[in-house]
Amino acid sequence: MPSKRGKKSKFRKVLIPVLKWASAIIPVCAFIYILYYYKQFDFLKKQEVVKTETKVLSSGDSLQAGVGRSGEELAAKINITTNEWHPVGGLAIHTMELENTSATPVKSVEVEFKYLNDVQAVLTSKIVTIKTPLPAGKTTKVSGLSVGYVNNAVVGCDAKVLSARK
Repeated sequence: MPSKRGKKSKFRKVLIPVLKWASAIIPVCAFIYILYYYKQFDFLKKQEVVKTETKVLSSGDSLQAGVGRSGEELAAKINITTNEWHPVGGLAIHTMELENTSATPVKSVEVEFKYLNDVQAVLTSKIVTIKTPLPAGKTTKVSGLSVGYVNNAVVGCDAKVLSARK
């Protein structure tokens, strides 16, 4: 008849490794179950490919084409009557008068400034959007317009209206 002590030690030799393995496996299984329960395994599913289709019905449907055409036609009716400027610490500050000869008021105007050196060669060119409203058939003075940094070699400036928006 085996002794009680031998049965206890054999039981302990088996029980302790089983408890060690169970204490390692049960938390991992619980963690995986929690991820499954809260649907956190979506990254394993194959995602559907999103398909987009763009159809151009006609060139008249394009908003930019319509805005671009009317902006150029409207820009031809806006004149720069005076353009006075002076450099302040490398910044070009402009005071200009814009004359709107069209029948419609204008909300914003894009003006290109070409800065020239002493031999009338273009050193830099900048495009600025002036958001001062221009009433129809009137001249509007825009003062304190800061265009940007200019070189000390700049002696002149040519301004040209590129586009306008109603």
